[in-house]
Amino acid sequence: LSFCSTMIGRSMDRAKSGLTFLILINVLVHLFRNDFRHHLHLHKTYRINDGNLSSMLLSIIYHMDPTHLLVNMLSLNRYGSEVFVHSSSRRWHSFFLVVASYIICGIGAFVGVELLSQYHEYQW
Repeated sequence: LSFCSTMIGRSMDRAKSGLTFLILINVLVHLFRNDFRHHLHLHKTYRINDGNLSSMLLSIIYHMDPTHLLVNMLSLNRYGSEVFVHSSSRRWHSFFLVVASYIICGIGAFVGVELLSQYHEYQW
């Protein structure tokens, strides 16, 4: 029983490490956001067709102000902990799954923005 609880604790630690890694990356990008501004075309809509793919990829970890960063990181920690750390399935207790899920969700978000912007252009 002790061995099983130790193994579960270690796998939970891997998921928590993934969340900590993502929060750290987001905070570092925010601290050095002025260095990234030339990659972000903030005056344009995020559009793949406009050659703005780099700004869309960077938008996954770029936050406009400290409040935006704080709310997103608190949400990431709270809901990420529920899904990955406190999950009853050890399958979700993975550093790789935490980071991959974050990236896939970010890509899904900007694909959604792209689809909505095409729909908006079609309407006008």
